[in-house]
Amino acid sequence: MKIKKHKFDLIENAKDSLSHAVEHLTKKKKLTASDLKRVILDVAHVVELILKERIRRIHPAFIWRNVDKYPSSNAQTVGTEQAIKRLFNLEGIALSDDSKKTLSICRKIRNSIEHYEFEIELKKTKAIVGRMLSFIFLFSKSHLNLDMEADFKRDKRWNALIEIYEFWEVHSKAIENQLLEDGEDVCECPACGAFTYNLSETECAFCGHMEEEVQCEHCEEMFWVSETETFEEVDGDFETGATGIIRYTICKNCLEKEAALEANADSWREK
Repeated sequence: MKIKKHKFDLIENAKDSLSHAVEHLTKKKKLTASDLKRVILDVAHVVELILKERIRRIHPAFIWRNVDKYPSSNAQTVGTEQAIKRLFNLEGIALSDDSKKTLSICRKIRNSIEHYEFEIELKKTKAIVGRMLSFIFLFSKSHLNLDMEADFKRDKRWNALIEIYEFWEVHSKAIENQLLEDGEDVCECPACGAFTYNLSETECAFCGHMEEEVQCEHCEEMFWVSETETFEEVDGDFETGATGIIRYTICKNCLEKEAALEANADSWREK
């Protein structure tokens, strides 16, 4: 059987590792230490690759630790720490202190896994993974013009991913801050609960949920469709005999108030 070759460029390589990381995170409800071990290795690999890709777009030679060794495949390329410094020196791209701290912690865990015995504290490691994923998505979009989230939003993996609280917490907040910086009008999404529903786009920038707002016929306040109920009544014209359907929408708050009043009235009648 003839073996076919496939060459992975930096982005393809990064996407492949990211896909493996998300699969480990979302394949089952309860994550094990073994799952998180694989995820740490994968996300650390993704970060190193996307940083290198950004450097490559300046000039491929800058990926090598010693640029004079370019393009030797035997020479060493930059690691994450050197890549961060090189991006700042060459292009003025400065990572936030929180991002640098997160990458540093992940790198230390990754090094322990690869070179020595290691210990994983599940809660803290999940928090690191959540911040790493958020960094990957935001950096790719801002500095590589790549929407890494799109592949996962095409199927159920994104919904499974945002159910992981450690990721939901940090990434939804990052998106909320970005929307506010862009001057967008946002509110709480009725689906995921994050303050990332972009009213001008009528879509949640975090989970992708789309839903219209409607006015309650009673209180005249605006509500999501899922927070209301629509009723139909037959409207007839006695002179012409023509009939039609009247539809009206009532919010659940008003319905609950009406139900409570009716219950009180029935209780009074019984007395």
